[in-house]
Amino acid sequence: MPRFMTIWLPRWPVQRRLLDRPELRKVPVFVCRRERRGAMTVVSWAWAEPPRFAGQATGARGGSRAIIPPGMSLAEAMAVLAAAHGSRACHIAEVEPDDSAADRAAIEQVARWCRRFSPTVGIEAVAGTATATAGAPECIHLDVTGTAGFFGGEASLVRTAVWTFAARGLHARAAVADTCSAAWAAAHHTDMLAPPGAVGTTVAVVPQRHADDPAGGVRRTAVRRRRRWAMVPKGEAAALLAGLPVSALRLDIATISLLGEVGIDSIGGALRLTGKSLAARFPPLLSRRLAEFRGTVAEPITPPGGESLPQESCAFDFPLRAADVHEELLIGTIAPLIDRCLTPLASRGTGVLSLQVRLEHGSRLASAAPTVIDVGLFRPSVSRPHLVELVRLRLARMRLPAEIDGIAVEVVAAGPVACRQRTLFGQVEGADNSFEAANADVEVGMLLDRLSGRLGRPAVFEPQLVGDAQPEHAWIAAPPRNDTGPPRNNTGRPGNHTPPRRDRGGRVGTSAPRGDAFLRHTPAGRRPIWMPPRPLPLESIEFEMVSIAADGPPVRFRLGDRMHRIVQAHGPERIETAWWRGPSVRRDYYVVETESGERFWVFRRLRDGSWFFHGMFA
Repeated sequence: MPRFMTIWLPRWPVQRRLLDRPELRKVPVFVCRRERRGAMTVVSWAWAEPPRFAGQATGARGGSRAIIPPGMSLAEAMAVLAAAHGSRACHIAEVEPDDSAADRAAIEQVARWCRRFSPTVGIEAVAGTATATAGAPECIHLDVTGTAGFFGGEASLVRTAVWTFAARGLHARAAVADTCSAAWAAAHHTDMLAPPGAVGTTVAVVPQRHADDPAGGVRRTAVRRRRRWAMVPKGEAAALLAGLPVSALRLDIATISLLGEVGIDSIGGALRLTGKSLAARFPPLLSRRLAEFRGTVAEPITPPGGESLPQESCAFDFPLRAADVHEELLIGTIAPLIDRCLTPLASRGTGVLSLQVRLEHGSRLASAAPTVIDVGLFRPSVSRPHLVELVRLRLARMRLPAEIDGIAVEVVAAGPVACRQRTLFGQVEGADNSFEAANADVEVGMLLDRLSGRLGRPAVFEPQLVGDAQPEHAWIAAPPRNDTGPPRNNTGRPGNHTPPRRDRGGRVGTSAPRGDAFLRHTPAGRRPIWMPPRPLPLESIEFEMVSIAADGPPVRFRLGDRMHRIVQAHGPERIETAWWRGPSVRRDYYVVETESGERFWVFRRLRDGSWFFHGMFA
């Protein structure tokens, strides 16, 4: 029996923007669409990190929750938000324009990344449904019929998928069922389902006897629990999901209204309708959705982008022992697979941005997940030797499994490759040598790929200035920029958002003007060329500090085994951090010049008068 997993990313338009700008998590975010007459309607909204007891100080109802469905006007949404959290919430709210094309492109990238769970991945079709906005899908369907065993079973697979998304800053809910329609319904109502692997029934329905009923009737009351995943056992979807609302069948508003007129508000009631009644009283959409729910009509899974990326595999006649396998043997098997994957990409004018090599375990270890080698590039490439070299570098840093039953190569992400015509006579002085510049960029990109493969991607970074008044937090280690390729996310993999500007403490650099605020309005000679990772206290054993006045410039200090006598001091220059950063940092910096002509950067901490060494000039 086939099995499918649906991963739901609630309020995806907002989640995509929170990945771009993490500072928006602390304010309400509205994604709105402008209608014909200028009115703004809400497509999606969220407040990821609302303040505790929000609105009590302004007279709002404490503990209330703002319910703002899609399609509500922005003015009404602001009124609902003010009633729940106070008027200040409306003043700090951020309104973003709707961009369904960017939302779809981003979720297609996520769907391609989900191929680590299953080779068959697709995105839901949302046209005509009442639970999603047309053109902005939020669900990913995966065929996990033969892949769940690699993750320890279906319960472990669905749990691993949700945790993996959470580790990347995405809120997801997932469910496994016999059909995509049943998995979609279960993923959207995980709070009403018992945890995967529970003994007996899956739907957590508690019978309650009421004294008001003279016959002692029993009413089924769903117990809501905060759960992010669910699993529907094989062949039990109709019985266990019968209590879910009829909207879980992905119907439009008109069909839901017709069902409500005859008193049907659950999936179980819709399943009891006869074929004659369906054909006579309801639109064809209801019959098709019920057939998809039962599995009598297949629901195709369309690859992201409409065209699947190439993948190749090779199975050995018998498992190979890792102790007997040489690196050249594995590379000799992987290279032809990469070559076959590059052939269809080259015909489309695209190249590999992300490649995945899976070493399948032997039959004795069939329940274990395969060993995965992820190779990410800074720019698209169709060079077979370059990709093989990157796989070789990653393979040398990994521990091989005890047995290898097969090898699979899959292109996870691809991008357009820029082609330039070579010059006939080489570089000409005074001419436009754009080809030489482009060739140099390609060589730099290949060098970065090799360094990342040998040292690891976190070890290859580009220092970027951020707006922070505190000098040691005024830069971040960001992935190298690629101005000609697609934008990249904070993990270095291709995506539709740029890396957030965070300091080393995890804070977003918003305490100073944007950009190089640390160097702004400051002469070039007033900042050192070398700074230690953190300020060094001058009162420690290795340092000695002498000053005439407690608040004045120093006279001499000992740095290591040398005594430096100061002949001239410039300052003070006061640096303070913003109040919302927590404990404030207040310092008076001095540029001091010694008898030997050396210049140092020292400061006095105003909180306790301690002195610190923080840099050295040329």
